[in-house]
Amino acid sequence: MARLVVFLHQLVATGVARNAIAIARHMHAAGWDTSLVTVRDGGELAGAAPEVRHVALGGRARSRRHDLALSIPRLRETLRQLAPDIVLSAGNHAHFALLAAACGSARYRRIYRFSNDLAHAATPGSLRSRLSSRRLTARLVARDADAIVLVSPDLANDRILKPHVQTGKARIIPNGVDVEVVRLRAAVPCDGLEGAAVPIVLGVGRLVRQKNFARLIEAFALARAERPLSLAIVGGGKRRARAALEEHAAKLGVARDVNFVGRVSNPFPFFRAASVVVIPSLWEGSPNVLLEALACGTPLVASRTAGNAASLLDEGRFGVLIDPYDVSAMAQAILAQLDPSSAILPGDRAFEFDRSLTLLAYQALFEETLAAR
Repeated sequence: MARLVVFLHQLVATGVARNAIAIARHMHAAGWDTSLVTVRDGGELAGAAPEVRHVALGGRARSRRHDLALSIPRLRETLRQLAPDIVLSAGNHAHFALLAAACGSARYRRIYRFSNDLAHAATPGSLRSRLSSRRLTARLVARDADAIVLVSPDLANDRILKPHVQTGKARIIPNGVDVEVVRLRAAVPCDGLEGAAVPIVLGVGRLVRQKNFARLIEAFALARAERPLSLAIVGGGKRRARAALEEHAAKLGVARDVNFVGRVSNPFPFFRAASVVVIPSLWEGSPNVLLEALACGTPLVASRTAGNAASLLDEGRFGVLIDPYDVSAMAQAILAQLDPSSAILPGDRAFEFDRSLTLLAYQALFEETLAAR
């Protein structure tokens, strides 16, 4: 029986974790001996794959970066014990830990899944971009990899990754969404938002610079001046990040209309309750939030820099695309999507990104990698 390990930091409510769990469950059902290895135990999605072996390395450092660095010896020993044929590093954050734990080992094949943009809003080709630690790590990882997965075609244009696409070492496997499951889970009551008196604008993601929530709050304040609205932001983050956003909302005079929900295991009822979902990210790989909103049929506003959002929305046929720095345009897009006479609806677009196709592509990659060995 072939053995697969899927490695990531923790089973929290993020796109990386949701995709890792889906891949692990699919490969277990396909007859592989599959393990989820995480640095930390717990998380909102812990227990989401009860049939799959879960090994936690016991990380407790204050930051994810330190957690991953300190986990390297334990990861090396765990991989020795599990003796996998293939290890998949599920997201960018975990790549260096696997690279260091493997140290050129030939005992198992390594596949690295690039789940996020490498530039992180730096100008491509700039000195800052070329010398960033994540890009230096990406060069080492790409050299070490037996195979590379890119979650969107946009990543294939990166100067580090493009040569590996041309040689066939890297392939594009877009993120997918299980439309029926999302709709089923969206049908449960949404505490605090059911029957809201005013339309709800929804943002989903971690409270970090990448997600650009400060500008979303600014755009919301402009739209709120035009009509009654409320803003809900679903996602976890550090206390100081939340405090800064709360202070920003207070300065703009909309604090009473902004609800920081926090991290939840099932965000889909919020999509159903919302009148419009806004994805203002400065960068992404392929935004799962966008796919999930499509599955729920919620009108969308997305930044052109949110990974492959422009492609997913077919250049505006299924939602409104905006510049993430243009607060006024974001506000106008929110108002347009709230107006039934001008709203652009997603229709059945989500079915074109069915997760079953994504999972079959991963299975084919694992089988090819195993055969090559």
